[in-house]
Amino acid sequence: MNISLLNRSGLKLEKFTPDPFFSHEIKISQPENGYRFSLDPFILANQIKANGNEKIIDIGCGCGIIPLLLAFKRPDLKIFGVEIQKELYRFARQNIIINRLEKAIRIIHGNIKDIKPFDIDGQADIIVSNPPYIKKNCGRLNPDSLKAIARHEVTLDIDMLFACSNKLLNEKGKLYIIFPAERLSDLILTMANYHFFPAFIRFVHIKQKTKAKRVILCAVKNTDNVCVVHPPFFVYTSENKFSPEYASLFNKV
Repeated sequence: MNISLLNRSGLKLEKFTPDPFFSHEIKISQPENGYRFSLDPFILANQIKANGNEKIIDIGCGCGIIPLLLAFKRPDLKIFGVEIQKELYRFARQNIIINRLEKAIRIIHGNIKDIKPFDIDGQADIIVSNPPYIKKNCGRLNPDSLKAIARHEVTLDIDMLFACSNKLLNEKGKLYIIFPAERLSDLILTMANYHFFPAFIRFVHIKQKTKAKRVILCAVKNTDNVCVVHPPFFVYTSENKFSPEYASLFNKV
């Protein structure tokens, strides 16, 4: 049975619903109104290749969905989530506590440009981000502040993302990002300015014979290498059923 909860500050939380993503149940809470995560973090988290014991930063972690997905899959990882919005930070903290992952995940409330390597016990091996994707001064700014900051480049744009990643990643550290496919050229140009090189690119399509909606990019700091273009990710099959890969995102392991 689902139960609505109030935290000590009176912030109303979304009903907790156990979802069997992995061998354990992950409990997630989000704002009932305002910004709510989409499919993007699930797709992105599934692309991250971690061997174990790496230090990972999720820039703009929202309610903590990517740190939770990664920690349940690899409990030996050390994960920091950075979130500028206080309300989403509170949700992330609540989610970490409810799932008993305080030892694996630490959530920081603040602007990523103010975070220094000292704040995360030294440089990280991997940075992951599902950042705001609507350019400044493009389109109508959402009147909901949670949605506006999460979707529009108000407090974080890709220039700042790569600049901060350059500062916070160790040599040959990796940045994983999911972004609108039509802005791939912006990613390529910006990463070059900060001495990042593409390791792999993968396009995400709703179904076959449709334009790519998203692009997943893995960029490596200070390391020029061959860029691999992986096969596309399809959400639906031609029969309008969920693709096997999409369905596997929620399978137990």
